[in-house]
Amino acid sequence: MAEFIDIILKSNTLNFLIVVLVLSFIFYKLNLKQKLENLQKDIKEYVDNSTDEKELAQKELLKSQADIEKLPADINKIKKDTDNSLKNLENKVYNETEEQKQDIANNAQRLLNLETKKFYSKLINILSEKSVDLAKENAIEQLNQNKDLHKIYIDEAINELDKINL
Repeated sequence: MAEFIDIILKSNTLNFLIVVLVLSFIFYKLNLKQKLENLQKDIKEYVDNSTDEKELAQKELLKSQADIEKLPADINKIKKDTDNSLKNLENKVYNETEEQKQDIANNAQRLLNLETKKFYSKLINILSEKSVDLAKENAIEQLNQNKDLHKIYIDEAINELDKINL
């Protein structure tokens, strides 16, 4: 047995066993097994999260690609809507302008009619005054030419006054 111990001491086997025992003690004291398991668990969670994020990113990519594929149709729809809005606005402005033009024409016609009536009224007043003046001048001229007419007019006026007093 002494030889066996001497061989062990002279060989590296004892040193290996001492190193293994020291490392085992260090692993036990530092709880490296639990730390390695926790680290392994953290890495697995990180990989799982990365996988989930990758799947979400792929779904978002597919959604974005679908949106990009629909983009020309959406642009055409927006263009059509814009064209329709412009046409509607153009028609509205045209109709409003036509209504305003018609209102202006109607107002101008009413104003023309009113001014025409005023002119006719003034013309009638002037003609009436001139007619009265002419009739007066004509009556004076006839009275000057025929003195008996003066007496006849006075008698007719008196008869008219008598009828009123009755």
